[in-house]
Amino acid sequence: MIRFGFNRYGTPQVFQVLESDPPQPKPGQVQLKVLGFGLNPYDASLRRGEQAAFRKLSFPIVPGTDVLGEVTQLGEGVTEFAVGDVVINYRPIGGYSEYVTATVGKVIKKPTALDDAAAAGLGQVGIAAYSILQQLNLNPGQTLTVLGASGGVGALLVQMAKHEGLHVLAIAGSASQTYLESLGADQVATYDDAPTLPASDATVNAINGGDDHGLGGILTKAGGTLLTTAYRTPDVQGRALKLIQLGDDRPAKAEVVLPYLAELASSTELSVRIAERLPFSLAGVVQGHELLATHHAPGKLVVLR
Repeated sequence: MIRFGFNRYGTPQVFQVLESDPPQPKPGQVQLKVLGFGLNPYDASLRRGEQAAFRKLSFPIVPGTDVLGEVTQLGEGVTEFAVGDVVINYRPIGGYSEYVTATVGKVIKKPTALDDAAAAGLGQVGIAAYSILQQLNLNPGQTLTVLGASGGVGALLVQMAKHEGLHVLAIAGSASQTYLESLGADQVATYDDAPTLPASDATVNAINGGDDHGLGGILTKAGGTLLTTAYRTPDVQGRALKLIQLGDDRPAKAEVVLPYLAELASSTELSVRIAERLPFSLAGVVQGHELLATHHAPGKLVVLR
């Protein structure tokens, strides 16, 4: 089989095709033929070497946390799945491969309501959005403002927050206003209009890169919570706020989040916006990582067969 990985840190051009034998499932695992995988900013950070001090990995490194796959072998004791099932897998690494193995707790059957691209891009953004709600710990009826609401994490957060009974204000660029309305937000605004909105109990800055020009501080009530998804010191505009950096606490467990996402996709019109579908090839992976370095169209980048 082939994998897409690198033997040194650097630009997207460090990716190469790596050949190895397909992994065999251990007890409690399934083997998956990978049908597609999502690309995430973390993958690019891994490729650039920014995680080297925190995560000791040996070369070659094969990124990839979001996988859509078809079950091709069952490990001993596995009864939850059958050969031929199409599933979603969230994993720590290694998804840029033709075949992977996965423990059954980190695999769910693909909801029929999701197409392949949406399913391939769901894992990491879904776990991030769930972790955000868990850390905010808001009660039904409280207000949440989401900056960057048209992005992968922001859009899922809007939908989850509405599902949990929160009053949601969604903010993004003017081109995304119709899309935000389709997600069910209670109020939709552009960045220019945002300063006139009422302050919320909590604000999430999910803007790519984290530069909100102080909006997060303006839109959060004194004593409220401001959570940022990018590693950037927020401008709190002189307010006394509780600050949370996503990633400082452990993320929610895949075993908990994946069934929640499956239920949400089956009971609501869950939207996973796709920015670009890329070919399952070295060129597709390189192109995707080049796009990760840009302010590409809102949504997830996915590689599909």
